[in-house]
Amino acid sequence: MFASSIVALSIAAFASASPLAARGGSSCSPNFEGAGLRVVDSFCSLEFGPSAANALAPVISSSFRGANAVDWHFQQTGQPVVGYIIKDVGNNNLAVSARVDGSILLDKASDSGNAPDQIWTVQCDTCATGISGIHGRVASQCIIRSSGLNGGCVAVGPDAKSPAYVTNSGACQKFDFFTN
Repeated sequence: MFASSIVALSIAAFASASPLAARGGSSCSPNFEGAGLRVVDSFCSLEFGPSAANALAPVISSSFRGANAVDWHFQQTGQPVVGYIIKDVGNNNLAVSARVDGSILLDKASDSGNAPDQIWTVQCDTCATGISGIHGRVASQCIIRSSGLNGGCVAVGPDAKSPAYVTNSGACQKFDFFTN
């Protein structure tokens, strides 16, 4: 009896270790493990990317680095509610910042974890584990929200040069996260 319980628990643990699976049947917040990330709308047509690696550069619906390049590090804030500071992959002194008008820019990073305009949440339908060792999709159907703008959702489009923005109206746009 005891041995069969251990075997059943072992099988259940192995079955739940899928590389890209919903955690507990609900949404998940990925641990990106310092990996460089590319963020693409779930239709894989537009990106959440920087227009340049400069302070006050707008975040747009494509990336100056190219379509398959990684752009971001999503650094966890360490606060009880999982939040992230989104930093430029080439310059960790620049972070994604939400403005009161809904625009999204790169700005000087605040590492305190307390700058509301630079704190974001990510809720996904599926999240991989061991992300730093994976190449490809590591999280899917994710909603990115600003902690500083009433929980508004990030959106991109309608074309590659359009600015990314934070909106509180309509359904939230979903994104997939990729490593290279």
